[in-house]
Amino acid sequence: MRTIEEQAVERERKLEQLGARLDGIAVERGADLVHELSLDTYWKAHALSAAGRPLLADAVVQPRTALEVAQVLAAASELGIPVVPRGGGSGSQGGAVPDRGGILVDLSLLNEILELDERSGTVRVQPGVGGLQLEEWLNERGFMFPHYPASVHLAHVGGYLAAKGSGVMSTKYGKIEDLVASVEVALPNGRLIRTVDVPRHAVGPDLVGLFIGSEGTLGIITETTLIVRRLPEHRAFRTVAFPDVGTGVEAMRGVLQAGWRPAVARLHDAEATTRNLVQIFDVDASGVKLLLVFDGPAALVAVEEREAVALLVAAGGVDEGPALTETWWNGRYKTYYPPYKPELPQIWGTADIVATYDRILPAYEALRSIMRDEYSAYGLSFSGHFSHWYQWGVMVYGRFVVERPPDDVDDAIALYDEIWRRSSAAVMAAGAVINDHHGIGLKLAADVAKQWGSSWEVLETIKHALDPAGIANPGKLGL
Repeated sequence: MRTIEEQAVERERKLEQLGARLDGIAVERGADLVHELSLDTYWKAHALSAAGRPLLADAVVQPRTALEVAQVLAAASELGIPVVPRGGGSGSQGGAVPDRGGILVDLSLLNEILELDERSGTVRVQPGVGGLQLEEWLNERGFMFPHYPASVHLAHVGGYLAAKGSGVMSTKYGKIEDLVASVEVALPNGRLIRTVDVPRHAVGPDLVGLFIGSEGTLGIITETTLIVRRLPEHRAFRTVAFPDVGTGVEAMRGVLQAGWRPAVARLHDAEATTRNLVQIFDVDASGVKLLLVFDGPAALVAVEEREAVALLVAAGGVDEGPALTETWWNGRYKTYYPPYKPELPQIWGTADIVATYDRILPAYEALRSIMRDEYSAYGLSFSGHFSHWYQWGVMVYGRFVVERPPDDVDDAIALYDEIWRRSSAAVMAAGAVINDHHGIGLKLAADVAKQWGSSWEVLETIKHALDPAGIANPGKLGL
């Protein structure tokens, strides 16, 4: 085995060779830039960085075109240098953390909105386009991209796709995979490919779905065509209270399976009402609250709001009017930023799980029990809201914060890892899936093979075929 010094010399040699092959593309080594771009919002990376043990790339490359991305990948593949793509850095799973060194491919210079097709309702964009930048540009032209994640001010379009993300209006408009028509991808060997240019076809399997959610392990998305919508004529708000979470879930299931589709449906447990509504928005509220937003033509909104609320009330809800939900809507991004976003030395994490209706409540209770009952000595608080609803099931966005973590960073990391290990095991034992829309990254990588079961070998085979050198974001997704 080579010594640490020998490994360092080998890395330097490869970086020199890389620079020689990347004509006109700078290989940046500045400590400040490397350190800044080597972090997303993954807690463990921040804890190690604060302890003076950061997980750093060896260099940063900032390509300006898709061809330059392909050139970087081809050279890195030949030299065996790990490549980690990076967007806005808003990810929570460590998907953009270069834990094995190598080079970070910063996609922020691929930031052009290329074309809006108003007749078809699509827009072509590069991966470095910011979420808010895209939304404001579309709004000026009478359109919207109905994604709206909490991190819209930071996240880039490439990150939306890489982590298979979701926005607050997914109940009506779908997750990111429902809003993508096609992609251009730079494969690890340096080839550029484009998928079929419509999202629904029968000319074989849909390769778009292969790359969305792959977190850069199968290639780097260099362009995408997104499906946009006209700005709605009208938007209406409503809040419905429930005696408990179970009653609220069943009531919303009835609404969806009856055919109604609110744009937003967020069922807060009592703890989430306190932490996410009362403390942030300074409102008078308690207990289980369902926030609803309806949008579209005014006549349709009026009917949908009336019928959906009637079903919810008949199922045990209490109509509380529009005020609370409208307040949340107008300030919905506040939860992502200080002082509401936790900071070191706290430990924090988001456990978003998804399951069919027959399994979601047992899975939620299992997760809640482990979080609240097993770690109370550390001051762990847990809250959950059900915010992405489907005809067949729903997800729980579980948020925990440890107020009294161990002082020693290794002890704190051991606690963090134990919480995730036990939570994932309990969730999977209840028949739920360990992630709905934040991706896997490093945080959940150890559990992906167990989650996939007998189909895991297929993904490994695809990975080896597309990336035989193993340079494309190695270790992420457990690959």
